[in-house]
Amino acid sequence: MLESVKLEDAQSMLTDLVNPLPGEHVPLLRACGRVASRDVFADYDLPSIPQAAVDGYALPSGEAGGDNRNYVVKEHLRPGEMPGFPLEQGSVTRVITGGPVPDGTGAVIPYEATRFVKDNVTFMKRISPGSNLKLPGEDFCSGDLLVRSGSLLTPGLIGVLAAYGRKKVDVFRRPRVAVLSLGQEIVPYHTKPFPGQVRDSNGPLLSALVQRAGGLVTGVDIAAAGDSPRSNSRLLESFLEQSDLVLTVGGAASGFFDRALYIIRQAGARLLFRGIKIKPGSHSGGAVSNGKLIISLSGNPAACAVGYHLLVAPVLRIMQGLNAYIPVFPAVCAGFFKKNGGKRRFLQGVAAYGREGGWTVKILPGQKSSMLRSLIDANALVELPPGRRPLVEGDEVKMLLLNALGDV
Repeated sequence: MLESVKLEDAQSMLTDLVNPLPGEHVPLLRACGRVASRDVFADYDLPSIPQAAVDGYALPSGEAGGDNRNYVVKEHLRPGEMPGFPLEQGSVTRVITGGPVPDGTGAVIPYEATRFVKDNVTFMKRISPGSNLKLPGEDFCSGDLLVRSGSLLTPGLIGVLAAYGRKKVDVFRRPRVAVLSLGQEIVPYHTKPFPGQVRDSNGPLLSALVQRAGGLVTGVDIAAAGDSPRSNSRLLESFLEQSDLVLTVGGAASGFFDRALYIIRQAGARLLFRGIKIKPGSHSGGAVSNGKLIISLSGNPAACAVGYHLLVAPVLRIMQGLNAYIPVFPAVCAGFFKKNGGKRRFLQGVAAYGREGGWTVKILPGQKSSMLRSLIDANALVELPPGRRPLVEGDEVKMLLLNALGDV
């Protein structure tokens, strides 16, 4: 086991042991936000036949309308109807938006630019060839790649797949994640704590983060103060059996009552590292048991959140067929952070993209490891290098967006 490792080394030790989960079929209407596990190609051109882009009249090729010329309306097409015959010179067919046009159509004149009397229509405007026509393959051609494996299924992609009649989609299975809090003073969040006890906020916090990242939470539990370390290890073992990943919270330091290391060892796991050179979240660790990862996070809320974003989120992304890391963006700091020197640090911030281009990020109040305040509005982590000077407004910083699942 390695101790006090660089962040990048800790990340590599975890991500090197993870592969995308097996694929599964899900109904199209439940596929939004999932990650495609297989390429999808167009079966045919879309549209497959020429269509009208507006309500109006299909005009024969070679005709331009205008000059108050009259045309005979030989057919009025209703929604769902196909043309009965091709267009001839001097005749037109009334068509609807998205509906088929007759063979020989050269353009469609909008209904608003016409005057209709009995079976004749007069075009008051001239029109260019091809106007208001949707040609076969204009949207997609047969054989086009519609969805690439590893793509996040957006509402737009769902619409495209629906247009091709796909009832189900192949996606990577969602990671199953369990959360086990090890602090002996921790009690369930929905109970009233006695003096000296603390409600569990980290379990629900991690549950929400995992679900936002596409994971399924299989359990959120607390190792009770009166339980023996061995019974806690058995609880950890049961979580490993039903999950792809287990997160432990608290008890990861070297204090007299810190039990994470012992409990993980008793469960038969192999320790990968203990402690990383960052703040907050330095008391994070990793282990593996029968190919399944255990990631230990700090019991302080802000440190727990930072550990999740830097260690857990990349693992969940790989499990779903995504790249482990999203890009780091340069940003201009709005605000300040007075402390200088010390370890490499990550601050909670609110990022926004400016009207003139470029990111700005506001440093939030409440940056202590033990505080929850900064987590409420945070959508970014701001990285400060070790030994840095105090951060002031206008400084350029590196920033990681927190709510990005697909590639940004």
